[in-house]
Amino acid sequence: MRSLSPSNGKLSRRATIVVLLALAAGPWSFGCGAGGASQPPPQPPPAIEVSVAPPSGSVVLGNQATFAATVTNTTDTTVSWSVNAVAGGNATLGTITTAGVYTAPADLPSPATVQVTATSHADTTKSATANVAVTSDITLNLTPNPASVELGASQAFQATVTSSGHPDTSIRWNLSGPACASGCGAVDASGKYTAPQILPAPASATLTAQSVADPSRQISAAVAITSNFSLQLSAPSSVPAGGTATIVATMALVPGSNPGTSLSWALSGPGCTGSSCGTLTVITTQSAGGSSFSNSATYTAPATAPTPNSVTVTVTPQADASKKAQATFSIQTGASVSISPSTATLAANHRVTLSAEVSGTSNAGVLWSVNGIAGGNTTFGQICAIGSNPCQTVTSTTTPQVDFVAPGAIPSPNPVSISAVSAADSTKSASAQITVINHVLVSVQPGSVTVAPLAVQGFTASVLGTSNQNVLWQVQGTACSTAGVCGTITPSGAYTAPGAPPTPDAIQVVAISSDDTSQSGIANVTISTGANILTLHPSSVYAGAAQGFTLRVDGSGFAASSPGPGSAILISGTARITTCISALECTAPVTAADVAAASSVSVQIQNPDGTRSNAVALIVAAPNVSDEVIALSSSVPAATGKDIVVVDPTTAGVSVPGNDLDLNVAALGAFNVANNSCALGGSAIALLRPASGTAAADICLFSQSGLDTSMTYTVSGPGDVAVIAKLPAGLGIIHLTLQVPAIAATGARTLFIQNTNLDKTAASGVLEVY
Repeated sequence: MRSLSPSNGKLSRRATIVVLLALAAGPWSFGCGAGGASQPPPQPPPAIEVSVAPPSGSVVLGNQATFAATVTNTTDTTVSWSVNAVAGGNATLGTITTAGVYTAPADLPSPATVQVTATSHADTTKSATANVAVTSDITLNLTPNPASVELGASQAFQATVTSSGHPDTSIRWNLSGPACASGCGAVDASGKYTAPQILPAPASATLTAQSVADPSRQISAAVAITSNFSLQLSAPSSVPAGGTATIVATMALVPGSNPGTSLSWALSGPGCTGSSCGTLTVITTQSAGGSSFSNSATYTAPATAPTPNSVTVTVTPQADASKKAQATFSIQTGASVSISPSTATLAANHRVTLSAEVSGTSNAGVLWSVNGIAGGNTTFGQICAIGSNPCQTVTSTTTPQVDFVAPGAIPSPNPVSISAVSAADSTKSASAQITVINHVLVSVQPGSVTVAPLAVQGFTASVLGTSNQNVLWQVQGTACSTAGVCGTITPSGAYTAPGAPPTPDAIQVVAISSDDTSQSGIANVTISTGANILTLHPSSVYAGAAQGFTLRVDGSGFAASSPGPGSAILISGTARITTCISALECTAPVTAADVAAASSVSVQIQNPDGTRSNAVALIVAAPNVSDEVIALSSSVPAATGKDIVVVDPTTAGVSVPGNDLDLNVAALGAFNVANNSCALGGSAIALLRPASGTAAADICLFSQSGLDTSMTYTVSGPGDVAVIAKLPAGLGIIHLTLQVPAIAATGARTLFIQNTNLDKTAASGVLEVY
């Protein structure tokens, strides 16, 4: 073997160094073959790349845009799409299909730019994003604009949303103006404005329609509030000293209006003040066919006529003080006559009892006549002995009370005048005006109303022309042949709407007069088709509920979650994860932050089409600082004048009949510490006082909702009996250790339980200290 030269040795060392460096550089192997040749290292696979086209764009509300994803360096080119990291997007951000078709939301999101992302299925760390600006080109039109609305009347406003897209067409309505601090009317969710019943100052308001889809778009209408009713006063020309008279104030209303009908009555005179002018007692307020209201008062003259002897009655309507009316009459001494009632409306052949009062003389007799005819006749009506049938006509001096029977046809003139002339002094008389109508007239209030499915609406009926105000209620309509389809009504006029609108959606609530069954009045009822909230469970809670709770919303027109898409419950305008088991019931969580402070929390239902229900307030009440003890005994078994604030338990949203998840104590008993057992029962537990010092008593109790150590347990009384330990006993049973001192007051005690949501229950008399 030939020896290596020094140069060969150096070459050998370099080769060794090269090999070591190569090994350190990466996982590549080298080999020595013939002639010392080596293979080049293989290249790493290229990285997967994703791109989205177009990389940016804008989409008008509700419109669509299509995005394409390109995936390279892999055979798996499928991607998943998301919007702002939400797979498939949602109604707030917009949705995107598996094919990359993005649909902008109906309402403008905040911020108004979203990110549409395509993520590689082969490598989920690889994605590409396109920025999409959601835009609005909404314009609004409002009719009528401007508008004039009479006091208490309603005016429907229509706001039209125009857009090249498909935005949410819902409108948020608002009233503003200097008069709105005291009352400028109200506007409902449909844009129906109802003017106030009392004329404000200034008599105007601004109605604003704001787009829900884009709140920056709004339009306003100027609303003038008008007052065109009139007030008329009917009073005698004179009233005897010490006598009485009926004064009638009639408000003639503009059709469709509903001003406040409260009237203020006052007396004055040049020779009197206060009671020296007499007294007024308001006795009746009644509708006269819906177009007018009559308000009657009994005036009692002073025993001594003032000097001068004139008295003025002033009637001022609360609706508009500028429409006040006055009547002046004189106070006469000597004999005088008055008739009650002084006015009436009678259907043909019906009767009314009239009473004449004579003062200033011992002779109370009067002579009755109708239009100057003693006793009347069949043409103008007859004066009859009370209750006589057929009529026993009264033509001579008689007692001061008779029946007037209206003629069978409308007389001329109409009304007829009934006179009572004093038998003691023929110069003294009084008269009553009786209006005769062909038949009784039945009116129903409200005359037209839209109600939600399952809602309850009360109706009242008045029958003009008879003293018999009884009616028979019915529900009628083209679609009402099947019982219950159009709802039901009770004998008292309480109407319950059906669960869904009938077809056609036109219902009549009918009141049939018991006096004359051929006569009836109707009210038109429409069943609303949108989402409507009837009740919340719970509807009120204490502020500071630490754990949150489930809110159940009952109503109609909801969209069920299955098959979906379902409705969403909005808490203070924010959508919550919602489960709607049907069109009538939805549930969603309420967080502790929602009810942290006393307030009214707005709750609405939003359907998938973007429309919203009426807003209902969840009342968050401030918790009691301390409990008031109301002492009762056998001698004082009741207490009055106590205001008690009660809220619903927070479990109301999940409690159902037969499965009530409340805190109420279902059973209790003694707890055996020796064998760790509980003997549940329904009897009160005896707590024995020791001879001295304190003694421990162990009890256990059970509630349907389950009891635990996070709850607070206290015993009523002066604080002598205390809960000193609480331990879980399993199956929702709690083991309490009570400390009973020798000085504890004897008698029954109540055990109070409060959870972290501030729900509180009282097990009255379950403990007895001996």
